[in-house]
Amino acid sequence: MLPNQSQCYIRLPFTDLGNSHWRLQDLFGDARYDRDGSSLASGRFYMDVAPWQYHAFTMTRLSPQ
Repeated sequence: MLPNQSQCYIRLPFTDLGNSHWRLQDLFGDARYDRDGSSLASGRFYMDVAPWQYHAFTMTRLSPQ
């Protein structure tokens, strides 16, 4: 198996993301992303992941929009 860089847009399975700002914090590393809930709900969370890299995120609501 050869290592490959991978890119994708992630669609989250939650319906109540809009009208808020969210923080996605990686449980295994230093990655942290602050995103608009409407963008997350519409599948516009872009990831560019190095070979053999992985993420598992917690989500925290930061504030209403």
